[in-house]
Amino acid sequence: MHRTLRRATCPRRRTDLITQRTVKSVKLILPALTEATSPYWRPIKYSLFPPLGLATLAAYLDPDLEITLQDEHVEKLVLDDEPDLVIIQVYITNAYRAYQLADHYRARGSYVILGGLHVTSLPEEATPHADTIFLGPGEHIFPQFLKDLAAGNPQKRYKPSPVRTLEGLPPIRRDLIKRHRYLAPNSIVVSRGCPHHCTFCYKDGFFTGGRSFYTQVVEDALAEIERLPGRHLYFLDDHLLGNTRFSRDLFQGMRGMGRVFQGAATVDSILRDDLIEVAAAAGLRSLFVGFETLSNNALQDAGKRQNLGRDYREVVRRLDSLGIMINGSFVFGLDGDERDVFRRTVDWAVEVGIT
Repeated sequence: MHRTLRRATCPRRRTDLITQRTVKSVKLILPALTEATSPYWRPIKYSLFPPLGLATLAAYLDPDLEITLQDEHVEKLVLDDEPDLVIIQVYITNAYRAYQLADHYRARGSYVILGGLHVTSLPEEATPHADTIFLGPGEHIFPQFLKDLAAGNPQKRYKPSPVRTLEGLPPIRRDLIKRHRYLAPNSIVVSRGCPHHCTFCYKDGFFTGGRSFYTQVVEDALAEIERLPGRHLYFLDDHLLGNTRFSRDLFQGMRGMGRVFQGAATVDSILRDDLIEVAAAAGLRSLFVGFETLSNNALQDAGKRQNLGRDYREVVRRLDSLGIMINGSFVFGLDGDERDVFRRTVDWAVEVGIT
């Protein structure tokens, strides 16, 4: 399948489109976060997970194209190439690096797309550095862009699509991921977003214009798990227990696979029913738990209603009884926090024995 690109004389101004050529090569890039290049940070932290978002978009491309995926956290970028299409994922702390790379490739004649959390938050900032920007999740935006590109009419900006579903999602292009460079190459995402609306979270801003929480079909999620080698899995979902029916069916389907996995969940979902026991029976061994704060007033102000009135000690006791390690999450600097918030939080975590 051939798709056309139009090329401009000025890398910063692409309104005067004067030539066309066929897309033969595509490059997807995750630029390094600023802190990842600092000598004061541990590089190992930034080699945990491969860029699944980019690998997901790559699944929509014609497999006959020359496709490369580079993650600057784990390898030095090749910058003397001339891909026809470049797709760059942008976070707040890699934005300047992303813009530098975008400008570099546009100067070399590539058509550049920028997307991700930071672009969605500050589209006007990103626009001068790209031929096209994506706002919000890309599973439906990218296929539409490819159709427009094939018709010779790619848009400058693609707003969040109101269509929100993971049904029919093509298998992630894991063959593009350099597995040996990551500590947790078997990372997986089976949902998008979260059912809650905490004020400090990225979710509501990123998923504006449509559903902000939705899951894969259980059978598709299980098929993705089956494709992963080895035993260990790392679910990167914001809330793995967020849809009780989906999660229960997923964990029941995983029984007997011999998998050991980690994930994230909220306090209320751990206390709600027997779902956490079902997860443990399927192989859950470590859980990221959003305690966030010990202050009920701060929870209320942050919209963290799912934690109000919940017994944090019972959360710890229940997870400990199931042999599930606890990765406790706390947010400092909430309205009403005093200087003793650090000491009080650490003392409590030590007292209850968060693992």
